Amino acid sequence: MKKIVSFIIILYSQLFAQSELGFEFDYARFKYDSSSVYMEFYYELNTTNMKVRETDAGQVKEAIVHIEMKNLEADTFFINKDWKITHQINEQSDNQDRNYTGVIGFIISKGNYSLLIKAYDVANPSFNKVINEKIIVNPFKDNKYSISDIQIATNIKKDGADPNSIFYKNTLEVIPNPSMTYTDKMPMLFYYAELYNLLLEDADNEFKLFKVLYNSIGEKVFEQSKKIKQSQNSFVEIGTINLSKLPTDSYNLVFSLVDNKTNQAYISTKRFYYYNAKYIDTSKAKIVDKGVLGSEFAILDKNECDKMFSQIKYIATQQEIDQYKKLDSLAAKREFLYNFWKQRDPDPSTSINEFKEDYMKRVEYANRNFSIYSKEGYLTDRGRVYLIYGEPDQRDYYPSEANMKPYEVWFYNQIEGGVSFIFGDVTGFGNYELLHSTKRGEVRDDNWQRRLSTQ
Repeated sequence: MKKIVSFIIILYSQLFAQSELGFEFDYARFKYDSSSVYMEFYYELNTTNMKVRETDAGQVKEAIVHIEMKNLEADTFFINKDWKITHQINEQSDNQDRNYTGVIGFIISKGNYSLLIKAYDVANPSFNKVINEKIIVNPFKDNKYSISDIQIATNIKKDGADPNSIFYKNTLEVIPNPSMTYTDKMPMLFYYAELYNLLLEDADNEFKLFKVLYNSIGEKVFEQSKKIKQSQNSFVEIGTINLSKLPTDSYNLVFSLVDNKTNQAYISTKRFYYYNAKYIDTSKAKIVDKGVLGSEFAILDKNECDKMFSQIKYIATQQEIDQYKKLDSLAAKREFLYNFWKQRDPDPSTSINEFKEDYMKRVEYANRNFSIYSKEGYLTDRGRVYLIYGEPDQRDYYPSEANMKPYEVWFYNQIEGGVSFIFGDVTGFGNYELLHSTKRGEVRDDNWQRRLSTQ
């Protein structure tokens, strides 16, 4: 399933906070009838770095969430709709950003569906996030006990639950966690699941529900079980797991509903990511053994993998570029990115890859300072040069030279005895193109001034 992202893992979302809208998305399927399921879509929007709009109601930050859900067999849209999320800015809020969490529910018939979600800043549509999914909808059978998808949450209120809340169901207020990420600052994982058709079998029958948490290499790190008597046909299971003593890793929560008479089991799983900055693991071998499954790459979706590679291709070898183009599976792309950064880690014995952190901070800077229209900063000429060579030793700006369009010159004193890069706004729309450089292998045009002449 998707990101298991944005962002929305902690490390990844921090790295891309400037270039991609802070938007996360998840879903869970519950029983409705013999031909349909009730599907809840959970979303979270962070308004950081969104642009402020002036409206009749005052200053706002607004995002549009566009959802398309298409039945692949019938080739028809089940959902094709926009939702608007508005953050009102006032003196009391002091322009503080915030997170908006919501839920949208639909009754969906059996079938195979493609799901496209695009969330974007109304004032800056290029500041967006796109999520693609494939979803199989199989209704829960009326003649078989079963268990719903596991919904993970940041809180579940039982006492004092608000019946008017959009998160209210079965007398509970279940606050979803669309990012599927927990941290040492938020280590309590809340879970919600529904058990169905428990009265179909012998009235004296008994079920057992096993709840097991596995880390990325399949080790069991938490286990709990309980007996469930057939006092009612449906049953809601809620609870918490304290993750605070676990290391940073991706985890899989597995529920197994077992019929004691037949030993048949119905299983539901949910993957999430936990980031624990306080946990110190001195075992280098343990870090290595976890590999890609224990890294932040394990929960990236295809779009996130492709985007990261687009951002790092400047420092990739031609062989690596050719290799990535041939990859046809999500697992292979995750493995490639894991190995790409691992090979460039200056100190593999630590949990931090200093080279990766430095490079991705450059990506963040490029997107914040060089983005134009629908093109992110890392895709521009200035962004490319900044990513490859870093911060220049000197920058000279020429915004209003006589008979010349704006341009700027960057100097790197430690490269090849000193090199320069000249960028010019040829079109007049803020797109500074690389016109000339004294660096070997870069564009060279000793007559670059002619492209900037206004005469």
